[in-house]
Amino acid sequence: MNPQRTGRRGNGAETASPTTGQSLAPCDAESDRTNQPLVPDYELIRRIGGGAYGEVFLARSKATGIHRAAKIVWRRSFDDDRPFQREFEGIQRFERISREHPSQLALFHIGRNTTEGYFYYVMELADDVQTRQDTGSYSPRTLRAEFAQGRLPAAQVLEIGLALTEALSHLHRNGLIHRDVKPSNVIFVNGRPKLADIGLVTDASDRCSIVGTEGYLPPEGPGTPQADIFALGKVLYEATTSLDRREFPKLPPDLRSWPDAAQVFELNEIILKACAQDSSQRYKTCEEVHSDLAHLNQGKSVKQKRSRQQYWAVARKVSFAFIVLAAITALISALPHRSIRPEPSSDGPDSTNLEANALCDKGMYILRGDDFLQIAAAYTNFNRAIALDPNFARPYVGLLEIHVRESAPGVPNSTPEVMRGIAQHLEGLAPHLAATSVAEAIVNWSDWKYLESEQCILQAIKANPNYELAHTFYSWLLCCYGRPEEAYQQLEISRALAPSRAVVYRCFGNVFYVERDYTNAIKWYRKTLEWEPHHPVAFWGIGQSLRAMGDYSNALDYSERADIFSGADEKSTKQKYEMQRRALAAGGIRGYWQLHWKWNESPTNTNYYWKGVIQIQLGNTSAALDWLQKSYATRERGNGYETPLNDLLYNDCWDGLHDKQSFKKILDEVGYTKVMPPQRR
Repeated sequence: MNPQRTGRRGNGAETASPTTGQSLAPCDAESDRTNQPLVPDYELIRRIGGGAYGEVFLARSKATGIHRAAKIVWRRSFDDDRPFQREFEGIQRFERISREHPSQLALFHIGRNTTEGYFYYVMELADDVQTRQDTGSYSPRTLRAEFAQGRLPAAQVLEIGLALTEALSHLHRNGLIHRDVKPSNVIFVNGRPKLADIGLVTDASDRCSIVGTEGYLPPEGPGTPQADIFALGKVLYEATTSLDRREFPKLPPDLRSWPDAAQVFELNEIILKACAQDSSQRYKTCEEVHSDLAHLNQGKSVKQKRSRQQYWAVARKVSFAFIVLAAITALISALPHRSIRPEPSSDGPDSTNLEANALCDKGMYILRGDDFLQIAAAYTNFNRAIALDPNFARPYVGLLEIHVRESAPGVPNSTPEVMRGIAQHLEGLAPHLAATSVAEAIVNWSDWKYLESEQCILQAIKANPNYELAHTFYSWLLCCYGRPEEAYQQLEISRALAPSRAVVYRCFGNVFYVERDYTNAIKWYRKTLEWEPHHPVAFWGIGQSLRAMGDYSNALDYSERADIFSGADEKSTKQKYEMQRRALAAGGIRGYWQLHWKWNESPTNTNYYWKGVIQIQLGNTSAALDWLQKSYATRERGNGYETPLNDLLYNDCWDGLHDKQSFKKILDEVGYTKVMPPQRR
């Protein structure tokens, strides 16, 4: 990972640090001295680096003999005086605080030479890469140089992150920002990492000078404390994984075999938040980043810390609700001759049991917050609420939302029987709720009553046009019916109603997958992971799209992570995928599918639809159609509430059979011809 470096900024390449520079071949001593500028009280030994706006020299104090780095910034490097003056003012501001904190790069002397047209500053010298004493072969030790040997141990990354967050926090508290945090701008001084290229430090209110390096810049651009946090996250990502920052949030396929894998996964939690595309989801301050890094450095779990914070946030919310409810109740009871009844929520009326209400509120808070690691806790709360009040409809709405679209550890499979039970309870307790019609639509869909399913979902939207789940599930039905344009329209409504719901972005990915626009499908699945990094179905979507594009190797990486995030046993899952990788390496794509056939060919294996998928991938059309017919004849059920044949128009593997009469016959038998667009029947 050694991107090309240039002297220009913002061109997509990581530039060499103008503060320390790259090591250069020794210059001719006589000519070097002839052209050297003058820095009072210092002897400039030789030029050791350069960048867009200046040159860096190895310097020696005439008074003490101590070696320093001296940077010369030339006026001729700028188009006019204002940016040149702004850079000098930035150095002046930084000099006043540079020696206040050990993580800052200390400045010892600054000045201007108006006659020759430059300003200069003298600073600490970076450690030598080889810890040599020979100044003729000096080369600065940067974080980028550390990457030459591969990734850094998680413990070392933590130390670097703690030091850099201290430095950035100190800058930000003093109203300054760095603007170009990247590995080549992190140097080591006496073994301590420090931020270099301090010529780029500027006032946080300065919006005139746009700098930075592609890949480290957030979507909103540079020039804010949060942009520094984003760039720091990318630096920690590269240090932790040895992957290029442009590959974020990809993780190495062999990560789970690393000796420090557990700590790396915890670090990744911090990095994901630091690099969130939406700045509102990012850390607000570097102090927050430092707090999480320190927590992890003490051997504690950041994931568990966040879970506890969420728990107490919910608890405070529920406590506040009780206080407000008590106040309202007192107010209502004090009003004479008036009957006031609160309007029931879109999820159904409250229970008379306060504890059941609290448990349901807590579950809904988790569910609507999209934290997949906590979905099992929401599932437990809903069931506890039902145990306290069996006639309470709202927890059944929560269970419906979990089972219809969440695949999370600790939650039982969403079988047709489970969905039928939820629908029956909602029909009895709250027949007019939009959620009740959604539940009925799901039951009809799993029974291949596709027209009735669509009618139910339209009834749900009529009952409550603002119920996001109704529009989102309708988009899924439309994708399965081969009507992606209509599905996209429904999702636009969903996104307007719930712009932070990860599942909405995942369903946009489904639309593009059905249109066989796999590049855009992957884009939307990745956007889902920006909102919820543990969303297993998004990982499956990326894997399925990559496989459709022929990229089986990367598809396996994503599918493996999807299985693990959904709660599969990690050890056996890794073994299964390792076998698939070996089959792919030995026999290519055909070898991969032959392995799957070997696993599934037993007559006792009743996964008929999956057998059909394998056979069509092996080129055996007739056998594939036979297995599809057997799946229909036995009314085969899948692992969830869906049936495998629901995928006949969705899955790309059947695209080549749409004109075959035998395939059309199956579509008609299942009921798709009633809801498909006319031109596809």
